[in-house]
Amino acid sequence: MPRVLRSLFALLFALPLQAQIVPKLNGSLSPVKAPAPGFLAPGVSPLAGSALFMTPATLTPSALTTSLAAPSAEDTPAPRKPAKNLPATPADGWASRLNFQPAREFFDGEGTLKSEAGAVFAAVPKGDGAVRVHILAPGPSATPRPVDGTDGLSGRALLDQVATIAQRGHRRPAPEYNAASDYLFSKADHVTINGVSGVIDAYSGIFVPGNGKNGGDYPEPGDANEDGFPDRAGMNVEHTWPQSLFRKLLPMRSDLHHLMATFMHPNSVRGALPFGEVTGTPDYENKAGAKRGGGVFEPPDAVKGRVARGLLYYYARYRNSSQFGYSSAAFWNRQIPILLKWNREFPPDAFEARRNDLVEAFQGNRNPFIDEPGLADRIGAEVLRHNNAPRQSFSRRPVDNQQNYRRRRFRPRRR
Repeated sequence: MPRVLRSLFALLFALPLQAQIVPKLNGSLSPVKAPAPGFLAPGVSPLAGSALFMTPATLTPSALTTSLAAPSAEDTPAPRKPAKNLPATPADGWASRLNFQPAREFFDGEGTLKSEAGAVFAAVPKGDGAVRVHILAPGPSATPRPVDGTDGLSGRALLDQVATIAQRGHRRPAPEYNAASDYLFSKADHVTINGVSGVIDAYSGIFVPGNGKNGGDYPEPGDANEDGFPDRAGMNVEHTWPQSLFRKLLPMRSDLHHLMATFMHPNSVRGALPFGEVTGTPDYENKAGAKRGGGVFEPPDAVKGRVARGLLYYYARYRNSSQFGYSSAAFWNRQIPILLKWNREFPPDAFEARRNDLVEAFQGNRNPFIDEPGLADRIGAEVLRHNNAPRQSFSRRPVDNQQNYRRRRFRPRRR
């Protein structure tokens, strides 16, 4: 062995382990890594065995960078506490950085957010860049808008007049159902919270950021509604008056006044059940308050008024249709008392009033029960009860065979 190398190795053995360097093949010097902490002698601190970066020119050791240093007590995350069971609402959801920019752009640090309709939200930062959005106060109630031509009317005369008003101006935008579905997700049910736009699922209360026209653009982030079924495929179109009762015919199928955006699973759970209040133990429930049991489906409180006014509109608008048979009458009659109750207890807010304007811009007609909720009680439960045979017939044009979304990302179960 050459004398120079023998001298070098002798020097290396004489130095402490942390200061040793060895020649690389390219002639540069590299520190020798310390043994792993698991192989340290008893009583030796793991930090004492940490490797140090060396500066070859001076052979002076320098400390490890912060990212590689052993974690301190301050850096060690505290055990996660279980989240409190906050009251759930249709604005209770998740905004994930998988869908838009990091959460700090959604959560301003002050803990409050506001939608364009005036609803106030609390924002609770979660792990993985997510933010839990929870409503603190609903938007202001909409100012009643008197419906022309209804003054002094009540009972059946008022119902007939409301039906005429609901039908007035109703047009069918081509290509009908696809156009209505696109408009539902991009305009009618679209909201903006703290500058972030997206859609809130009506039955689960989950806010999903996005700007698409298709339900598949709004997947449920994990199992955010805690019903045990992550809806990764997104949302679909809920017909509050089930399609099976009118055989998916137009214009009922595309009438936005009774349609809502919902995740697929709670939509499927509801099926064609009438709405009502679950009194026993539900066989389905999510954290927004939606329940199923006793042959009825109960939506969350914050959409009960919207559901009631959508069905009141549908009955006034289509009760004389040839498709309004005995099944429709049975479906409708058992709900009348609860719908009138919800209409009184949950009046329209700014979001619902704005939505009425947007739907009118799209299909030409309004829902009079949103403009003036008191119309329902002026008509009365007895008059609303359906006893007459259907008379009016709608054109039986072929129903399109497309799915809810123009881009067929998935095949949702349809009623």
